[in-house]
Amino acid sequence: MRLSDLAISSIERLAPSNSTILELGSGFGTEILLNKGYELISIEQNKDWQFKHHDNYIAAPLKKYKDYWWFDSDYLAQIKNLSYDFLLIDGPTGDPIPEFDNCRIGILDNLHFFNLSLPILVDDINRKDEKVIFNKLSEGRKSEDFNDFGLIY
Repeated sequence: MRLSDLAISSIERLAPSNSTILELGSGFGTEILLNKGYELISIEQNKDWQFKHHDNYIAAPLKKYKDYWWFDSDYLAQIKNLSYDFLLIDGPTGDPIPEFDNCRIGILDNLHFFNLSLPILVDDINRKDEKVIFNKLSEGRKSEDFNDFGLIY
């Protein structure tokens, strides 16, 4: 799957082209956003997607934490020093191992890596864990729930 057209237009509404987007998970939407003039920094665990659309990737494997998998935090320390204008949460993905299915929930234990004062899009909030992430990050902020993705600003 890729980001919906409505998700893309919602990003455009909140971040002008030439803005820098930090995206968790790279995919077909990455190329669309690049073609619309955005700069992207992509965090990706899947070697098939790393460096596929641009050369500004953080290649971070998944690591087991408590009862979930998430990006290995040893690879994420550099995020604190990055400048970006928008946070896009669309990864990591669970493929190809079913045990990875709840891998996005790990962001909640790793929020200290991210600038949460910026606009945020959480994709796939029609799923239980992504909805939990959206609800938590929405606390005290304006947000919009579009059923399959949510915006926080």
